[in-house]
Amino acid sequence: MASGDLLYIWLDADPLVQPPDVVIDDTPGVSDIQLVARAIAEGRLGRLLPPKIAISTHERPTFNGYRNIDVARLLQEYQIANRRRFEVFPTDLS
Repeated sequence: MASGDLLYIWLDADPLVQPPDVVIDDTPGVSDIQLVARAIAEGRLGRLLPPKIAISTHERPTFNGYRNIDVARLLQEYQIANRRRFEVFPTDLS
């Protein structure tokens, strides 16, 4: 499969430094956003998603070679059932 036939996804990593977390087929004629929404709905990206994910048609994108997606907006637009959670990091308040 050629590089142009794949869509690379970074869940919680910098696409300029880290390898992609997930790779899905890039179907011609279907928007990348729709492909990502379908992968999320099918559970291929896991149950816990970060607020933003990055996508690219290149495994090692350049600075302008990837796109950030707002996950909350994507879930809302494609009506994908989800729960909202907040991660709290304990701090010393003394």
